[in-house]
Amino acid sequence: MSGCSDGSCSGPDRLPPGMLSKYDLDLPTADGTLVWLEVIRGPEPRFEASSLEILDKARSICEGRVFGAVFGDKELKPLYDIAFSYGVDTLYHVKDKRLVQFHPEAYCDAIAELSARIAPAAILMGATPRGRELAPRLAAALGAGLTADCTDLSADGRRILMTRPAFGGNLVATIACNGFPQMATVRPGAFPMPRADVGRKGTVIYRRYLGSAFKNIVSSEPVEAESVDISKAKILVSLGNGIRDRATVDLAESVASKLGGAVSCSRALVDRGWLPQSRQVGQSGRIVSPDLYLAFGISGSVQHKAGMSGSKRIVAVNKDPDAPIKESADVFIIGDAHSVLKELDERLDSN
Repeated sequence: MSGCSDGSCSGPDRLPPGMLSKYDLDLPTADGTLVWLEVIRGPEPRFEASSLEILDKARSICEGRVFGAVFGDKELKPLYDIAFSYGVDTLYHVKDKRLVQFHPEAYCDAIAELSARIAPAAILMGATPRGRELAPRLAAALGAGLTADCTDLSADGRRILMTRPAFGGNLVATIACNGFPQMATVRPGAFPMPRADVGRKGTVIYRRYLGSAFKNIVSSEPVEAESVDISKAKILVSLGNGIRDRATVDLAESVASKLGGAVSCSRALVDRGWLPQSRQVGQSGRIVSPDLYLAFGISGSVQHKAGMSGSKRIVAVNKDPDAPIKESADVFIIGDAHSVLKELDERLDSN
């Protein structure tokens, strides 16, 4: 800056008087949210549902642009408009045929390079098996804090407040990171599936992966998954600690089958070995939002209610007239869970 010899400029950097004291020049410039969009491969690639849930949440709570990152080749082009319709402003497509297959080391390197380029305030991804493998690796590469398995997100400006269960689900903690980027994985089903804003436009930027972080995958054998996905069920017959007879589980399966639903449970029945962990509803289990939630013998702890609070209609059966679930129930029946289930099963047979 010339012409400052008369004292109109101050400091070694020749800035106008008072600017150094008025502005914090060390304030981080990180802005926007980067979401890793997990792709499910098949005859027609599609986005993992949790990625779309996170996109909608990021758009509603976060300041700045929403960036998306996808990996693969030309097979992903049909997904561009879908990404834009769920909230992506700028989509970075790391294009490489080798990246069609999930390579956590290569994905980590590429997202770290993207982060250095766009300086996002937050990086989010689903707490899926792949997300849980990728996120800690990326956090270590970036020297960033990571809050895993979140059940809710909120924001205060660029600061993300991340809520997750702690101490085995007995406590809910809200966590904030001190620096940028802030990182979180979000439990699938934590947010409702959004509606697409069809016709919304964005920008696609192609990136080349120049690294060499590939491992030779000798074989890949998918683990046989539980045939029942309670997060997708429209009707759930859910059993809690008040169930004392193993035969009640079979009765619940019969009722659920006749209603076109599925059986879920609280943690107590998983601990007894009566139902697998994949059927558990709550902060340390699955988050569900069925049209109808039939709760039998469930007291309604904070941890359990956090997993089923999105249910459209709740009918609860409990011997205790003061059970906490009464506050959440649309219909509350004081009675023996097994007896009510048995009568319901018989009435369904007669119809």
